[in-house]
This record gives sequence, structure tokens and C-alpha cells, in this order.
Amino acid sequence: MREDSETSALNERIEEFRSDPEKLRQASEFVDELIQEAKKEAEIKQKEKDKSKLFESQDPGVGNLKKRLGRARGFVLRMFDALCNCTQTAAAAARTTARNNPFTKR
Repeated sequence: MREDSETSALNERIEEFRSDPEKLRQASEFVDELIQEAKKEAEIKQKEKDKSKLFESQDPGVGNLKKRLGRARGFVLRMFDALCNCTQTAAAAARTTARNNPFTKR
């Protein structure tokens, strides 16, 4: 019984809403604004997704870059040790030998 009264009240409100052109126009404008905002947000999200895909394709190069920087740092340290004999104390020589030894744990 209560459901029937709720249904009839809802039907009455729907008919009242449909009969008022001003309310119908306002609802249409509201829905149009929502659709426009949704389109804008979807475009923004798509652009962000495209940018992230672009950066993901560049990520493998970052690991390669780290390897190159490590090799360059090692090369510079070896060149500095070779050119500056004044720094070749016993401790520095031992450190250089240990650093260049491929069998030591790092």
C-alpha cells in the first residue's frame, strides 16, 4: 500500500516537472554542462595517459644512463689516480686495486 502511494506521488512529481518548461530547460542545461565537463576531463585524462606512455617508453634509457654514469665516474677516478701520482699513497693504491678487482664483493 505504501509503495503504491510512493509510486503515485512520484508519477505526479514527474508529470508536474514535465509540464513546467522552465524546469525542463534548466535540467537540460544542467545535463549539457555535465556532459561538457565530462568531455573536458576525459580529454585531460587521455592527454595525461599519452604523456605517461611517452615517459614509459623512455624509462629503459634511465637504467642505461645510470650504467653510463657509473662507468664514467669509474673512468674519471682511474684517470685521476693515474695522473696524480702524488696521491698514490699505500692506502690509495690499495683502494684502487680493490676497486678494480672484479672478484671482490660490492
